[in-house]
Amino acid sequence: MRNIAPGVKYVKKPFNPVNYKLYDKLGRDKLEEYLVAKGHKVLHNQEDYNVDLITMRDGFTYFNEVEIKLAWSGDWPTNWAEIRIPSRKKRLVEMYKNDKGALNFYIFSKDMDRVWRIKDTLMTEDRIRVAKGRNIYKGESFFHIPYQEAELIYL
Repeated sequence: MRNIAPGVKYVKKPFNPVNYKLYDKLGRDKLEEYLVAKGHKVLHNQEDYNVDLITMRDGFTYFNEVEIKLAWSGDWPTNWAEIRIPSRKKRLVEMYKNDKGALNFYIFSKDMDRVWRIKDTLMTEDRIRVAKGRNIYKGESFFHIPYQEAELIYL
């Protein structure tokens, strides 16, 4: 384990090659479809272990990271007060913070009919905490983003 923020330990969930194969390209392609429909030009949609998709619109660059939340289908459960993004994504926030552009995190529902957009400015160290849950690896930390601060997009 290594420190990611004062008092918070970084525990990484083991890589799941099955879920990666099933969902990575699906998420990237769905986000590309949505962004192109919104007037974005795709500059990059190749796996390179950095952001999933780089787009441009009106001369402005967007760095986009995508995940599919398999536990979420239908309406967002009102008892889920937060959207959780693995703290390992802090590396992307740091990587792109000095680039001219915006970093957005998109969290799709399992049925791919809605998506949360979370701005990088919401991804602050004070929001990193260890989380517990049946699908969370013991000790894994996440950015805890109140869902009211994110943008819910219906596709």
